[in-house]
Amino acid sequence: MTQLTAEEFGINYLVCSGGAQIVADNKEIYTSYFPDKYLNNFCEVANKFPELTAAIDDKFLYTSGAFYDFREYFNNQAGYDCIRDLREMKQAILCYIMLPPQTLTHEHGIFFEPPEGVRLELMNQFTEARHENTSKWRGIELLINHEGANLDDVITFGDGPNDIDMLSNAKTGVAVGKSGDKVKEAADYVCDDIDNGGILKACKYLGLI
Repeated sequence: MTQLTAEEFGINYLVCSGGAQIVADNKEIYTSYFPDKYLNNFCEVANKFPELTAAIDDKFLYTSGAFYDFREYFNNQAGYDCIRDLREMKQAILCYIMLPPQTLTHEHGIFFEPPEGVRLELMNQFTEARHENTSKWRGIELLINHEGANLDDVITFGDGPNDIDMLSNAKTGVAVGKSGDKVKEAADYVCDDIDNGGILKACKYLGLI
């Protein structure tokens, strides 16, 4: 879903899906898949909660529930028919349940008790499961190493719990707008909200523009 926007703005490098996929010059150079041996566990949860679950690979979003209601939105973002029935899924990069972590119980399987090899990203309104070796910062490191660039040149922007790692590790981390306290604490600089031109103002403040 980021590819069309990237092309519009001339962005050649993408760290996607929480660091699970890296694209350089329209070529996929790295993908970390959700462990195959736990896909059945996810599908069992999805069968119980079809309106709350979805998974993605490098091309499609798989669901058996309410995500079909957003088909037009997702297809417009991707530029093609990107919604598929969950039964067609062979592998996944990320698996989701649209419940905040504090509401999960044993019946939510891997989202409540992640097995070895699975990492949970605990967000405010949903919980994400992926391979344990992936993170946004890890993805940035892999891209920088691939390009022979310097990590000291990296500036990261974020506003959610899954951004804390890259905000705290980058030479300069910028928390955006209405970020929570933990996100702001991890950053070197807090900018205005996106709707108030926060990223633009930050880029001017940091001398990028």
